[in-house]
This record gives sequence, C-alpha cells and structure tokens, in this order.
Amino acid sequence: MMTIDELLMISAGLLTGMMRAGFGGGVGVVAAPVLALTIPAKQALGVILPLTLSADLISVRYYWGRWEWHLVKAIIPGCVTGIAIGAILLNLIPEEMFRRMIGGMALSYALLQAFGGSLQARLQTTTSFGSLLIGIATGIVSVLLHAGGVVMMLYLAPLRLAGRVFVATAFLIGVILNIFKSLPYVGLGLINGNSLLISLKMLPALAVGAVLGIILNHKLPRIWFHRLILLIVVGVGIRLLLS
Repeated sequence: MMTIDELLMISAGLLTGMMRAGFGGGVGVVAAPVLALTIPAKQALGVILPLTLSADLISVRYYWGRWEWHLVKAIIPGCVTGIAIGAILLNLIPEEMFRRMIGGMALSYALLQAFGGSLQARLQTTTSFGSLLIGIATGIVSVLLHAGGVVMMLYLAPLRLAGRVFVATAFLIGVILNIFKSLPYVGLGLINGNSLLISLKMLPALAVGAVLGIILNHKLPRIWFHRLILLIVVGVGIRLLLS
C-alpha cells in the first residue's frame, strides 16, 4: 500500500505535468505546496524544477512556433533581473518561514485568480516600463514558488491573444525562466543528487500528467479546470499556514 508521502509525490508530479504542458504555467503554486507537505519547502523547489524542464521537453513540439516572439523578448530582461533578486531572498529566508510563505503565496494566488480582472484592466503592460516591472515580479515569484506564470498572466491576459498563442507564449517564457533559475538553484544546493533522485521517481506521474494536460486543454473548459485547481490551492495553502 502506498504511503501518504508517496501519494503526495505522485499528485505533485501529475499536477506539474498537467499545468505545464496543458496550461502553460502556474506549476509551482499547486505542486510546490503539495510537495512541501512531505519534504522541506525549499527542497521541494529543487525537486520540481527538473520535472518542469522535463515537461517542457515533452510539450515543446506541440507549442513550437506558435508563440509571439516580440512579447517574449520584451519581458525577459526583467525576468532575469527578478531571478537574481529572488535567489538572494531565497537564500536569506529561514526554512520554517519559507514554508508558511508558500502557504500565503498559494492563498494570494487564489485571490488574484478570483479578483485579478480589475487589476489586469488597469495595468499598461505593453509599455517597456510595464513589461520590465512585470518581468521583475515574474522572475522573483518564479524563483520563490515556480509561480511566475501567475504574474505573467497579468502581462499576457490584457493582450487577448488566441488560446493556443497565449499558452505557447506563456510556455516559452516559462522555459527561458526555468533555464535561467536552474543556475541559482544549483548554487544554493536545492538541486543535488538527492533531489534529482526524487525527481526521477516522479517522472512517470509527470509524463501522465503532461498528456492529460494537453488533452484537457482541448476538452475541458478552462474555467472548470481552474476552479478545481483553486480548491486544491486553497486547501493546501491553509494547511501550510497552520502547520
């Protein structure tokens, strides 16, 4: 019989594959809190990044060439700056505080999804300065929670891109983020032999999740999928805050 820890790891792997391959981002805001219920929160980040990169390899062929490259180029300088800032913060924050912070960020994500429409309408993200600010915020949140995609939606959503173009553009920005932030993760010891072994064990669940994500992207209305994810995020976020 599977242990609770094993079930949580399988769930995190499935969610990572589904979110990354099928919906372009938001991986960490679901998978990191779930995984943090069974291993240290910072270690969870190091386990998830190789999984996310693996999901990128699985799904890159599906999204290849569908992105808007000029939008990617505009946000990347800010993202790289944000990654550097996020790495410094990650090194300074104690583990116990970071665990609760992940719970708080998960709940903040739920609130942003519920009430973020008015904020998106007010943001002028098509300007160079707006792109820079959103990029910095995306980089910081990406390092701390693998949830840069949440902030990135504030950049992409007002542009009203076609569905596949939207997901493909978010996907490519996420790939570039993942490659850049792997450097500080290795430097901080979050990616090591032990974390890679855990990631390897979760790969089968990730592959299944990636296939499911691509199927759901076509079959399931996005609103129903996001409602399910929000329920998971709220429950896990409260659990981490109270632990």
